[in-house]
Amino acid sequence: MHSLLIVEDDAILAGELLETFADHGMAARSVDKWPAALKMLEDWQPDLIILDQRLGAVDTLLMLPALRALTAAPVLFLTGNRSEADRVIGLELGADDFLLKPIAGRELVARVRAHLRRTVRREAVPAGEWRIAPSERRLYRPDRSAVPLTAAEFTLLALLAERPGTPVDREVLTQQVLRRPYRAEDRSLDNLVHQIRRKLGCRGAGEVIVAIRNQGYAFNGFPEA
Repeated sequence: MHSLLIVEDDAILAGELLETFADHGMAARSVDKWPAALKMLEDWQPDLIILDQRLGAVDTLLMLPALRALTAAPVLFLTGNRSEADRVIGLELGADDFLLKPIAGRELVARVRAHLRRTVRREAVPAGEWRIAPSERRLYRPDRSAVPLTAAEFTLLALLAERPGTPVDREVLTQQVLRRPYRAEDRSLDNLVHQIRRKLGCRGAGEVIVAIRNQGYAFNGFPEA
């Protein structure tokens, strides 16, 4: 049985979500304050988190780095905010999806199941002494330390690593990683690749993901340890 954490300060909505997930065979817990969510994650790791963007005066979008320091679980924002800029910032900081309120229970369950399937389905990609662990959404160095990638950075790397040596189009990557249409002036993918290379922190990091002119990006493999 999958376990979920619901962080929602509307008691009625939180109760409805708990009931919906229970009806579909998923065990969920809920908290209504940001500090309580962080405290819970110190002792318990859910398979997925549903997070209200507004908890009183707290904009949880800005608090994502603190959450990502405690868990690699997919984070689905539940929000009434339709700002594209906020969604882009959130995805680059570590969010996995944005669900606009109000959302029907069946659609919410379907979205949650899709993210859980994606996490479970991808086995670790062979990469020499480096290891991509999709179930944890983490990249491990040869010394077994984890590279602190955001959700968007990890998703980009994992997608490219599934097709080593094969260029993947920028439009496809933008849709799958950032969940929005590609625009020629959009440099978000370039920024993500730059951050991945920087965080790898090893000789040859610049060749792990390479830009292919007029095609997109390709994964070249990790450098030898």
